[in-house]
Amino acid sequence: MRSFLIVVLTALALVPLAIVPGWALEILYPADGTAIVRSDFLIIKAGDSPVVDAITVEFGGAKSGMIDISGVEYRKAFGDFVILLPGFEPGQDTIRIEGFAAGKQVATASSNFYFLTKPGEVAPSGYTPFVMHLPEKEALCAPCHNMSPEPALLDNESAEKNPCGSCHRRRLNYEYVHGPAGVFQCTYCHDSDSRPAKYVNRVEEAPLCGECHEHKIEEFKSRKYIHGPIEAGLCSVCHDSHASAHFGQLTAAVNDLCLSCHSGLDRENHVVRGMTGKGHPLEGPVDPSAPDRKFSCIGCHDPHGGNTPSYFQRGISARMELCQMCHKK
Repeated sequence: MRSFLIVVLTALALVPLAIVPGWALEILYPADGTAIVRSDFLIIKAGDSPVVDAITVEFGGAKSGMIDISGVEYRKAFGDFVILLPGFEPGQDTIRIEGFAAGKQVATASSNFYFLTKPGEVAPSGYTPFVMHLPEKEALCAPCHNMSPEPALLDNESAEKNPCGSCHRRRLNYEYVHGPAGVFQCTYCHDSDSRPAKYVNRVEEAPLCGECHEHKIEEFKSRKYIHGPIEAGLCSVCHDSHASAHFGQLTAAVNDLCLSCHSGLDRENHVVRGMTGKGHPLEGPVDPSAPDRKFSCIGCHDPHGGNTPSYFQRGISARMELCQMCHKK
């Protein structure tokens, strides 16, 4: 049975929440018919039409026990909100919430959503990207969160003082953190004045990345062949703009990321067939050409581009020259 944990936020406990009259039981995140890219939260508003004092949550083939939200201290801290840590499985799923009053079921709500987890993945038809910072959604959060912060607050480098940190600091809980995100300079990339949704990227992805990584732009221009995602300006297919468990803020381990598009290469002899009958390895504990890292696809192939259709590393254009990076005899 999947466990459901209520997130207790200290800041919330200090601020009474007002219940909007006439609000029915609703799943705010993930909203029905949306595609999401994170499974950090399941956010439910119990409402007061009718008044609900307990709920059950069902998704992914598991159903919770009764979650009591009737206590005075709970209501003081959270009002009629329920915030859970769900851990959704990839792909399509449906959440069903049952609301109870005095032990009797009085309300239901459901959300059919799609959880995107693969690099470059697109949701099936019928699902639209979830957008949070719309006026009607921000109004629900405003009793506890500063949804109209002054520019000086948005420039604050502290997770405790920058208003973005109150919800988004957990996005940085990884080993490799993007510089601007690490000091909460969120508005360098996200436009606080965009409407109707606030905080959309202020320019398209590739030009935005290129403002800081201009040396990479020059590198790409010098190469005869450019990797598809780079040519299309889709940096985020491979890189997470906030933080990642993988160096370079990659969205997955190197070979997992490469094989998510170049599928099947790990099931066949790669490049050569040696005396053992096996092809060239795709991974190893040490990269002979770069002993400070493990051997992976990038030992031979530059993920951005190169001077051959196979994007050989270091601008190499001859296959034997590539081999000699490691096989020097």
